[in-house]
Amino acid sequence: MTGERICVIPGSFDPVTNGHVDIIRRAAELFDKVYAAVFDNSAKQTMFSPEERLEMLRLACADLDNVTADATSELIADYAGRKRAGFLVKGVRGMTDYEYEHNLFFANREISKNKIETIFFPSKTEYMYLSSAFVREMIKYKRDISTYVPLKTAEFVEKWVEKQV
Repeated sequence: MTGERICVIPGSFDPVTNGHVDIIRRAAELFDKVYAAVFDNSAKQTMFSPEERLEMLRLACADLDNVTADATSELIADYAGRKRAGFLVKGVRGMTDYEYEHNLFFANREISKNKIETIFFPSKTEYMYLSSAFVREMIKYKRDISTYVPLKTAEFVEKWVEKQV
């Protein structure tokens, strides 16, 4: 054990939002190393490919020296173990998010043989309504998303939309 405090922030990041970046920044202040990792959630239908989501995440985290944007198809607990992370950080907007993530907490503890703790970061008030699903709807209806996502993400999405036509 290196003594480093390492965490993984898993998400589908489809696309990465200002709420996601806020959680990543807050974790970066507490941990020595943060892996913000694009995971595929079989329960979700994504708009962007894993490679596109990873690129948006990289752009959003580019100014954070101790944050690495990554992608994997592994189980979260296996990925965290491979990265020597003792913590998962999850953002929660309300009780529905908390209940869902709380159940995953138990599963990840079981899979990791009690080596992974989950830390819940409550969403800041200004991001409580914000979700990737909401942003995808705005994209679908060709609405401005610049107040919901980082600038570089908005630029990426704008170019992506142009390619779709």
